[in-house]
Amino acid sequence: MASTPWHLLKDTATLTNQTWEQGVEGISYGSNGSTSTIKCCIQPTSAADSLVYGRDTTTQMFDLFLAPTTTAGAAWDCSPRDIITLHSTNYRIEGKPQDMCSMGVLKKLVVSRDLG
Repeated sequence: MASTPWHLLKDTATLTNQTWEQGVEGISYGSNGSTSTIKCCIQPTSAADSLVYGRDTTTQMFDLFLAPTTTAGAAWDCSPRDIITLHSTNYRIEGKPQDMCSMGVLKKLVVSRDLG
């Protein structure tokens, strides 16, 4: 049976779940809900050439590999409306987490951030 590769997950990310509410004007807005801390490892992907070759890009994509449980030992889930914070930088979630080996030992998210 496979186990979570804890030795590779050297960083800690904060997942902030967004809750949606409706104001008195009838306009929906998001506000920060619960937060969880999760061990992780991040790697640049599609715009990695901007780091290597100094090319201009406006959005950089990353693969974020995460433990299947929070640091408190609870299961977690997220959606594209939630926010991941790592090293004081907020990242947008670009989809649902993927179970990399179908055994529940490692999740992968595609995240992005604007370069400024």
